[in-house]
Amino acid sequence: MLESDPTVSAFCERPGFVQFGGHRFLADFQVCFADGQELLLLLLGSVAVEDPKPHSDLEVSAMTVRLLDAAELAATRVWIDNWQRMLPCLIATRDLVATSLLDSIERFVATAQSLLAIEREFSTDDPILSRAAVFALLHAGRISAPELRTKPLSWLTHFAAGEAR
Repeated sequence: MLESDPTVSAFCERPGFVQFGGHRFLADFQVCFADGQELLLLLLGSVAVEDPKPHSDLEVSAMTVRLLDAAELAATRVWIDNWQRMLPCLIATRDLVATSLLDSIERFVATAQSLLAIEREFSTDDPILSRAAVFALLHAGRISAPELRTKPLSWLTHFAAGEAR
């Protein structure tokens, strides 16, 4: 979820301990946004810890503490699965996709288009670059694909220009 969110500038896994509800927990993530930070606690198996080391406590006065329970995480399962399929493509092609291709695809999806139509329109040799461009635009929040939250990614998935979130 964090890797797919264009508003997240950085995150750190298991950054330290936090006092919450009278107990001390190991925070799962510290997340940085342009306008602040938050600590994320996953309530799936988090247990209070008794660790007397004060140097490992995080200063949370300037951060929001967000709790994520199992039901909320389960509700995002399809979204997470789709991003697990898209992120390797993004990583493998991160320096190969031209800005002109990104801009052309963004214009093309002014009217929603399927991934298949996009690949047919922009693939001269290998469809992976046009696919990677679509995923990069989605990741940057320049295009959207709301159905990726409820349906698995396929050639029939529609992408459209506009704010993704």
